[in-house]
Amino acid sequence: MTTERNDAVYNAYLNFGDLVRGGTVTPAWNLGGPSFWYAEGGPQDRVIHLVDPVKNSREPLFDVDRLRKALTTALGFEPAGNGVPFAQLAFIAPQVVMFAVEGKSFTLDLTTYQLTEQQPPLSLPIYTLLADEVTRATPRLFPKEGFAGLGKMNMPESPSPDGKWFASVLDNNIALRATVDGQTVLLTNDGTEQVSWDVETVKWQAWSPDAQRLAVMRVDTTDMARIPTVHWLKPLEQVTEVITIPAGGVLNRNELFVLNVQGGRPVQIDLGDTTDQYLVVLGWLPHGRELLVARYDRLFTQVEILAASPVDGSVRSVMTEKSATWLTNQHYALWATDTGFWLLPDGSGFLWRSERDGWAHLYHYDIQGNLVGQLTQGAFPVISVTTISDGYVYFQAHADTERPYDNHLYRVPLAGGASYEQLTEGKGRHTIAFAPVGGFFVGTFSSVDAAPVTVLRSVDGKLLQTLSTADIALLEQTGYTPSKEFVVKAADGETDLWATLHYPYDFDPSQKYPLVESIYGGPQTTWRTMDLAAQPRIPGAESLLNHPRALTAHGFLVLTLDGRGTPGRSKAFHDTIYRNWGNFEIADHAGAIKQLAERESYIDLERVGIMGGSWGGHYTFRALVQAPDVYKAGIAEMPGLDSRAFTLYEVYLGLPADNAELYDNADVLRLAPQLTGDLLLIGGANDTGTQKDFFRMSEALIRAGIQHDAFTYPNTGHGALGASGRYNNELKLRWLKRHL
Repeated sequence: MTTERNDAVYNAYLNFGDLVRGGTVTPAWNLGGPSFWYAEGGPQDRVIHLVDPVKNSREPLFDVDRLRKALTTALGFEPAGNGVPFAQLAFIAPQVVMFAVEGKSFTLDLTTYQLTEQQPPLSLPIYTLLADEVTRATPRLFPKEGFAGLGKMNMPESPSPDGKWFASVLDNNIALRATVDGQTVLLTNDGTEQVSWDVETVKWQAWSPDAQRLAVMRVDTTDMARIPTVHWLKPLEQVTEVITIPAGGVLNRNELFVLNVQGGRPVQIDLGDTTDQYLVVLGWLPHGRELLVARYDRLFTQVEILAASPVDGSVRSVMTEKSATWLTNQHYALWATDTGFWLLPDGSGFLWRSERDGWAHLYHYDIQGNLVGQLTQGAFPVISVTTISDGYVYFQAHADTERPYDNHLYRVPLAGGASYEQLTEGKGRHTIAFAPVGGFFVGTFSSVDAAPVTVLRSVDGKLLQTLSTADIALLEQTGYTPSKEFVVKAADGETDLWATLHYPYDFDPSQKYPLVESIYGGPQTTWRTMDLAAQPRIPGAESLLNHPRALTAHGFLVLTLDGRGTPGRSKAFHDTIYRNWGNFEIADHAGAIKQLAERESYIDLERVGIMGGSWGGHYTFRALVQAPDVYKAGIAEMPGLDSRAFTLYEVYLGLPADNAELYDNADVLRLAPQLTGDLLLIGGANDTGTQKDFFRMSEALIRAGIQHDAFTYPNTGHGALGASGRYNNELKLRWLKRHL
């Protein structure tokens, strides 16, 4: 094919989701549900459907002709396209909706089609009392520490359950902004840069159910390491610092407090000395009399669940669990919401996910910490609990023994005594959205070679109707060749590994193609493509979403694979990396490529490359050194190379002072003199997480006299987005074409 044709398909694949129309439904539940609406189609032909699960009906929400005529009269011109000219709306009454078109806000009476333009709020910054109710009740963003080592990020304020307050951090103190007048009051006043107050606004609910109390942390970072970074693009360069936690370094010490919104002294929760511990608030009991918190040791080998009194700070121990390796890690418990804990709706107990029998399963405890029973069992992992209602626990798991990465929805009686039931069907990955009330759910599923389909089911799994089936006609017009899944053996010769291979649009099996592996390899997530990967369009983020697949338009095969040491399978599969970092991972990946090349004659083993970011950059360099017979060229973006640079390694390696040899083996910097393949290092000048690793590796290669390419973006952190992201896509494409 011509270069122009390749470029056209490449650019189309960067926005792969635009080529897959429909199939995915995001239900917007109306006034509590169970009815909902969803939009389908683009600006030219968009339809908004209204679904009533009780009646099992689906019909257009709007009479499109009447809607467009009303809008034409109001706007003075006809809106673009032929369908509904907006994709978002809100019901403000049973038959009245609000939406925006051409920068104007309208309400529409669905019975009369009377359209009313809503006047914009008066904007006079010096008169904050004149802000309208919607503006005052809209959460704002504020900067707070989100991921130690990467600096502060913008987070939304946390709304109180009664809608009267927003909680945030202001000048290192806890602040409340009133929705009644927009004014801000401080609940603390002694916060400093080194001993500051913090409130979680995303990952857990800090507010008590009655909105009278707020669970907060006082964070002591006094002796922690700081990383300086220079912002070069301002008229005068600016130097800032962020805290970081080298492996074995000083950990921030968090203390848990409860604040009363009516004022008074903060109530400290009596946890004793919390040095080298991680605290995670799990939630309030429904009556608000106790706050539940998990306390992890530094290596995440032990967790204690505690119930705390918000009145006097006293605590009682509810449950303790220990593990020979790790129970969880920072990515799950601290920086995401995957604590493995689910409180029962009535507060009588909780569900706890544990791998104590070798697989992640659900255990039912009462609120005193007594084990009621194990709810699930078998050779499969439970991934998450979706909801708990009407005596059932609805959960997602990888229980298909033939396809161990497919996730389905199941249910099991909370009372126990019965096996689980599978409620979804169709191979692939299932995402689930439950109705707030009424006993229905919407499920979307897709696999690597099948486009998304969304269906409506009752809670017993009965299929009610298919809501949307993806149309891939635009994708097929590119000459698209479907991706394929393969099963190969790990380096141990026994364990099955799953891989996905993406093909050029003009694929010819009689030809030879270069292969690029897109790798991450970190032990906290899977990386393999498991569905059609119709990623949403996020301008500037293509390199993180669709760029690997887009490379196929220029004649590359692209491989993704999850080797041993990654999650989603058994505890033993995951534990392979425990105190074993660097010894087996590349053997799994390189061995998989050799096996595929033996089966598939179109793979050119003389032209194999690898690329990845963060820990993917780590494993890219390791692959070039540990398997030079397979990997000839690699791109390491924002690579994490120094095992002692960050506390993330502690869960898997222990503390450096006690395990120096393990850390030495996990360190990629020491491998620099062994590099023989072609390497491109990519960094971000403001990447406080890994830019020093970039510089140290480049310097090590310079001293060893090893030629390599290196590129640093002057205005990015731990990833290149926006204009830098688009430039980065082109940089990697050209480099791979030149070297492979």
